[in-house]
Amino acid sequence: MSLFTFSKEDLEKLEEVNALFNSTKSTNVNSALDKSLKDFWSYLQKCESYHLNETYKTEGYIHDMENMLSLFIINFLIDEGYLTSNIRALGLPQSKINLPLTDDKTSLESIFNSILDFLVAEDGTLYFMSKYCQLDVMWTVVLLYYAFYKYIDPYGVHSFVVKPNPQIKNNKTPVLPPLNAKIAIIGDWGTGAWKDGDLPKAPAQLVIEGVEALKPDYVIHLGDVYYAGTSNEERNNLLGLLKGKSLGKLYTMNSNHEMYDGANGLYDVALESQLFSEQLGRTFFSIDIGDWILVGLDSAYFDDSALYMEGSLYKDKKTSYQYKFLNDLSKQGKPIFLMTHHNGIGIKDHNFTVNTKLWDQVKECLDGNMPDMWYWGHVHNGIVYNTDKLSFPNTKIPKSTTGKTPQFRCCGHASIPFGNGSGFYTKKGGQKIMRDELEYYSHTPLDASHPTLSQRERVLNGFAVIDINGSDIKETFYEVSNANPKPKAVWWSK
Repeated sequence: MSLFTFSKEDLEKLEEVNALFNSTKSTNVNSALDKSLKDFWSYLQKCESYHLNETYKTEGYIHDMENMLSLFIINFLIDEGYLTSNIRALGLPQSKINLPLTDDKTSLESIFNSILDFLVAEDGTLYFMSKYCQLDVMWTVVLLYYAFYKYIDPYGVHSFVVKPNPQIKNNKTPVLPPLNAKIAIIGDWGTGAWKDGDLPKAPAQLVIEGVEALKPDYVIHLGDVYYAGTSNEERNNLLGLLKGKSLGKLYTMNSNHEMYDGANGLYDVALESQLFSEQLGRTFFSIDIGDWILVGLDSAYFDDSALYMEGSLYKDKKTSYQYKFLNDLSKQGKPIFLMTHHNGIGIKDHNFTVNTKLWDQVKECLDGNMPDMWYWGHVHNGIVYNTDKLSFPNTKIPKSTTGKTPQFRCCGHASIPFGNGSGFYTKKGGQKIMRDELEYYSHTPLDASHPTLSQRERVLNGFAVIDINGSDIKETFYEVSNANPKPKAVWWSK
């Protein structure tokens, strides 16, 4: 019995990951089994234990819980003749979860949802089996890509490019930096077009069309092309929706999802494209506009955390090009507008937290300071923090390099479905009131006339636009929907 119906696109992804494991030499397999691949299988067993022991009900939400059904999905929903035996030969553990199986997807989703006390996590993560929601079966394929490039063939990970690629170097005559510009920022946008219930357009389509309507001079993607940043996904889900549009100069960044394919799709397809020629084949960059320096850094490549989830700029600052790159730029005395894929601030048990390693590295690069502005994605939400109201145990927020109060923004809401995160509001008199630490977060309900289960919990996707005029800077967050595709400004700086 087929327990899950895969689309043609899903089957192509399964064929790709099978091809990787089928190409593995037996010596590599034995070496991997003797080393840290076992640790990865143990990690997935640890994730499953959150369900088996029901500790997810008492410990509060953490990212590892997102994988607590992964072994069950791999063993029972995908591994029905769709996965090569080479994966099982590598020691893939059996799942200890015992759930009644059905070939009806709706019933299966109900079973999955019944084991959770929530459908919307505190950061807005949606626990449904719908496309790109957290229980989407295809997310588990990501784990297999990760296992391959992290443990079986680590030499297959693309090298980190420091020197500009001369083959795609822009031969234009150098010009003075512009005094003003409009910059659109989209984060976690790489889903491509997909069937979103009865809605005519998927969020990624609405967002890029909304961006184009505002006529930006630059568009910067903060990273994440799904599911694993493979060559085909970079080609279809990133480049495919950008071609033929008037979007100005384009930049895209590395991320945890791009690293699952060893950053090969990002480097060999996206950054080889003429669309991203401004980056010269690199995953970091700087742009001078007016009195500001916009800096994009690679927070994924050097990350040692499980599934590249935490973010890191370098392993050793003494030999780090990115450390020197940002530190040298800060010496110019101009305000720094920093962009990373990974977040500097997170949330745990309804308390805002500092992402310690990345936070400390940014501060180290800036001689103990913060950038004037720091935009990130990774968290699938749009958030404007009120720095004056933020406080963290044992962590003081430094001034910026120009002596001002730094501003922090999350802009990872350009395509992935997400909901009204309970960590961003309090309840008073039955009403949801935004927390004092925030000036804005995405919570406008999705407008669908015949909503699916997940659409009932979803909120609108969006993006940000930065207008720079000399030393002045203005930020605007926009939302888009099928009912109102024209971008609607929902927050702007004073």
